[in-house]
Amino acid sequence: MLVYNTGETQGVRFAVPRNRQEREILMVRAAQARYNEIRRWRGLRHLWARLTGRQPRLLDLAEVEHTGSLGNGCDGETCSAPIRDIRGSEGRGNDFDADFCPLNEHTRGRWVGIACAWITGVTLPPVDLIRVGDVYYVRDGHHRISVAKAMGQQYIDARVTVWRVSQTLSLAPAARPQPCARLAS
Repeated sequence: MLVYNTGETQGVRFAVPRNRQEREILMVRAAQARYNEIRRWRGLRHLWARLTGRQPRLLDLAEVEHTGSLGNGCDGETCSAPIRDIRGSEGRGNDFDADFCPLNEHTRGRWVGIACAWITGVTLPPVDLIRVGDVYYVRDGHHRISVAKAMGQQYIDARVTVWRVSQTLSLAPAARPQPCARLAS
């Protein structure tokens, strides 16, 4: 059992860890608690999605590739992408829902590790996104997006590749993505 010094700020009592090991234990517990919380609400989110006609699963990039409507693409720069506009995945649709909440227990270890890095302020690498028409798909960085969204972050650093489409794709309705805000170099 850990024993902490106590402190008080603005009338709120809190435990102050005495050493690095205690800080790390508290950080991991906080990350695990957040993971458990978002997994616990999964059923209600899916029910709400069905009631409101919203797609509860991530869109699949493979479906876009099979349309045969892709034209030339271009590699983008690193930018700050709005998380709310990321709606699809390249091959991880069974691990995360449309809100990037983990669907399976096997995501816990990686998710908690990234959450601990986020909590301590570690700069994480940009995620890799593909933009097809009005939709962003994740190529790499599903856990980073999930953690950022769970922690209330609105934007995430991303390398965006734009794929051009030669015909209009019929996708689930959603808000049109906003252009990325370029990061200072």
